[in-house]
Amino acid sequence: MKNFFLSFFFFQFSLSYFAQDSLKTRKILDTLCSPNMHGRGYVKNGERIAAEFISSEFKKSWLKSFLFETYLQPFPVSVNTFPGKMYFSAGDSVLTPGKDFLVMPFSGSIKKKSFKIIFLNKDVVSVESAFAKFKLQDFSEVFLILDKSGVSDSSRLEIFEEMLQNPLKAKGIIVLSEAKLTHGLASREVNYPVLEVLKSALPLSFKKICVEVENVFFEKYFTQNVIGYVEGTQFPDSFLVFSAHYDHLGRMGNAACFPGANDNASGTAMLLRLSEYFAKNPQKMSIAFIAFGAEEAGLVGSKYFTLHPLFPLKKIRFLTNLDILGTGDEGIMVVNATEYPKEFENLKKINSENKFLSDIRERGKAKNSDHYFFSEMGVPSFFIYTLGGTKAYHDIYDKAENLPLTEFEDISKLLIIFSEFLQNTN
Repeated sequence: MKNFFLSFFFFQFSLSYFAQDSLKTRKILDTLCSPNMHGRGYVKNGERIAAEFISSEFKKSWLKSFLFETYLQPFPVSVNTFPGKMYFSAGDSVLTPGKDFLVMPFSGSIKKKSFKIIFLNKDVVSVESAFAKFKLQDFSEVFLILDKSGVSDSSRLEIFEEMLQNPLKAKGIIVLSEAKLTHGLASREVNYPVLEVLKSALPLSFKKICVEVENVFFEKYFTQNVIGYVEGTQFPDSFLVFSAHYDHLGRMGNAACFPGANDNASGTAMLLRLSEYFAKNPQKMSIAFIAFGAEEAGLVGSKYFTLHPLFPLKKIRFLTNLDILGTGDEGIMVVNATEYPKEFENLKKINSENKFLSDIRERGKAKNSDHYFFSEMGVPSFFIYTLGGTKAYHDIYDKAENLPLTEFEDISKLLIIFSEFLQNTN
């Protein structure tokens, strides 16, 4: 610890570097969220385009590679995609993909056609005899519309969940939603279409709908992690690791794109900022930077890395995973804070002494980002995300121009000083 305070002042002086770099961060964010990246998903190779961009940024910073002449670590993922035709209308109202309706991640395809509808709602499920009679109908050429408005009993709500498995063999299923539409990815497909539709976007009455969905399921789609490092000056075989997932949800048909600015172009931008900084300011320990693929598909990239590490996991002093860093009005949350109280208390101390963030909150273990499998393998890890600000998440509104980057500068400073602490403690 004797050199800590001298290094602290050196780092404070060096941090002026970041004050000059906000325009570059914006440019990176805009690039990652641009239409050319196709939402960094599996339609039109968006995730591969993003990985190549990150590789080019690593190369500009002269990061070393564990993989000879490439930063890419390929691995397979199973994923359901929606590359093409996407249409939904109710009566005379044509709805907009992404804004008014979503295709459920596990949905199958259906060619464009009009269908009659049958509603399953509170009136049906609340009376056993009514529900029994309801199930006797022929659903083979109709769409089942699930409307759970006004249903609060848990056993009745379970009926709606069961209907998603299509036990009545309907042509397709529509789930009505009164809340914000939130998209996702799935590693499976069903043989019928399933859509989620905003109830407020529908006409007051309608008797028919018209639906078209095109899905393509990949049993083994090859994506990649992007990995580089800066070699340590004294302890090159010991590592600090910064990580962030670069993938997002991609496209849903030709019309709807999910840019994923906060989740997680923001974390990727921070990863690139830190990689450039540490490349210009090598540390005692080596520092690795991992941009994970397929996080949205179930933490697939990070799990693959822990099973196929490019350097020994036991050599990792600490991993800091960065996700959703675009706001910070209410501070940050630190997952695994209760697992590593010494590191957490020092993170808070650094923040308090420098007045970076309004609050640093603690949380226990959680399987909610790419730190998880490292933590399960015994690697000391934090997962940091920002609090407050924009509510856009897994939707078409999570755009670069809507992201304030409220505490981006201060978080970068906090992470650099925290890395100094980690290198001077066991």
